[in-house]
Order: sequence, then structure tokens, then C-alpha cells
Amino acid sequence: MTATKHWLAALTAVCIAGCIGAKANAADFYQGKTLTIIVGFSVGGGYDMTARLYSRHYSRHLPGNPQVVVSNMPGAGSVVAATNLYGAQPQDGTRIGIVAGGAVIEPLLGAQAKYDARKLQWIGGRSVEPSICAVWHESPVKTMQDAMTTEVIVGASGPGSRTLTYPKLLNELIGTKFKVVTGYPGSNEIRLAMERKEVGGQCGLAWGTAKTRLPDWLAERKLTLLTQFGLTRASDLPDVPLAADFAKNERDRKAIEFLESDAMLAWPLFAPPATPAERMAELRTGFSAMLKDAEFLADAQKQGLDVEEVTGAALQKVIDDLYATPSEVLDVVKKSMGE
Repeated sequence: MTATKHWLAALTAVCIAGCIGAKANAADFYQGKTLTIIVGFSVGGGYDMTARLYSRHYSRHLPGNPQVVVSNMPGAGSVVAATNLYGAQPQDGTRIGIVAGGAVIEPLLGAQAKYDARKLQWIGGRSVEPSICAVWHESPVKTMQDAMTTEVIVGASGPGSRTLTYPKLLNELIGTKFKVVTGYPGSNEIRLAMERKEVGGQCGLAWGTAKTRLPDWLAERKLTLLTQFGLTRASDLPDVPLAADFAKNERDRKAIEFLESDAMLAWPLFAPPATPAERMAELRTGFSAMLKDAEFLADAQKQGLDVEEVTGAALQKVIDDLYATPSEVLDVVKKSMGE
């Protein structure tokens, strides 16, 4: 064998060993590590329940089977959590998050959110989720028309949360008289405030959360459903009108639909911008496999959580479309929200 052939053989052996080693290292990245899911809301609500559902099953579908834990980071309708994940380290695939759809569109509407949602790396969601606007059964308000003539106090968390953006938009574009009281960490606290009669209702309550957390209220008709937010009516809410149906013109309808599109962003799981492509492939593949896993589906059903996979690519398209919204429509949304 010539010297050149010896050299080529040695180089080939090094390359093969390197490739095998790289694959092994990639497969073992999560070995012995902890994957933390940051939740933008307090304990007990739909986002927290979703994250904890993932924490019980995600590990089985990730190489290296990391420990998966949940960390709650409530604040400003989950903008605080989104901001933290956008800029904080590490961004190596060991920290991912779930935030509200409102936190995804907040950068388009105001100065509070200092991030570009298009740069976040979307893993997927467990379902499409419409939201409702509901009031306590003792309220004199029984329909959206009533809400246009009678004031009712609704609880909200903060900027970026649909519990704030939805009632403000309805007030401006439809003429409802919702008085919004902010500062609640999440839906669980708003529910307690309704029981104590501190507030009379909530707009932007995820329908799945209502079914899971408030089945007695729904069965006993303690909630009056005024409208729902989504691009189409939920199959089990055929008689509850869409918010966009009350729009006075086409421009206002598009403005309402801009916010309603976050039904696709109901439970968005994402990673920070600098997360390596290899980690993202593992996270997305593992997430998709988890949502098809029989044990996961049985657990979700037990928790009363709907599962209908929304892929990371689908989430990214919705976000790209939102960022392409015409300026005149965004101006209507901003004006209605007092930006």
C-alpha cells in the first residue's frame, strides 16, 4: 500500500469514527440532563395542566430520556416567560416554554414585548382551542346585546393575555361595556374571584380549560356564554356566536379575526431562538410521537384535555401570516386596545 493510500485509509477511519461519535453524542445529549418547561401562568390553569401532562410523558420520546420538570413564571399574560426564554441562557434545548397566543402577537401591538415571535422555534401544540367570553349566571347580562348596554366587570391577567385583549377589543369595535380588572396571575385566580363576586365574568377563557376545570359550573349553568373566539365555531358550541359576527364592517371583522387566530396558538410549545437545529429535530419528533402515544392519550383524557396535534410548521405559518397583517388592520387593533 502506498503512502497516499495509507493516508486516505487513516483519514477515512477518522471520519467514520468522528461521524459515529457525533451521532452518539447527539443521541446522548439529554442523558442525565433535565428538560425544563417554563409556563407563563400560575399553577392550576390549563397551561400548567398541559405542561405537567407533557412532563409525565415527553421523556420517553426523547433520546437520552431526560428528567422533565415544570417551572411556573407568571406575569403580563405570559409575556414575562416569553421574554425570558427569548433572551436568557442556556439555549441548548434544555429550556422550552408554553405561553399564551396573546404573548405571540403582543410584539405586533405594543412596546412591552421585546422579542420577535418569528424567531422563536415552534415545537407544536396539543390542539386548536377556541376561547369564550362568559359571565356569572346571576349577572343581568345574558347576551352580547346586553353587554352593549350594561356594564359587567371581567377579570384579566395582563398585557399579552387574551383575558385583557379580547374584552378591550370588543369594547372598542362592538360597543360592549366590559370593565376590565387586571392583575390576576391566571384563570384559576379569576375563577376564584368570580366565586367571591369580585368580578362578574371573564373573556378569553379557553374552552378546553372551562370544560376541564369548571364542569360543575357548566352542568349547573352557572356560566352564561356570550360569544366565542375562533375562526370557526367549536363543534360543541354550535349556538354560541363568533365574536367576529358582531363586527360592524369588514375592516373590524379582520381586526377581530386577527386576535381569533390565536385559537391555533392555544398551547404553543417552543424553544428559544438559538436552540441548535439538531435539538429542535429531536424535540419536534419526540413531541409528535408523544401525542400519538396511547399512555399519553389516556392521561390526557383522564385530565379532560383535548388532543389534536398542531405541528410546529403549522404554528410557524400562523405566526408568519400574523406578522404579514396589513398595517391598517393592525392600527385598528392597536387603537382599540389603547396602544
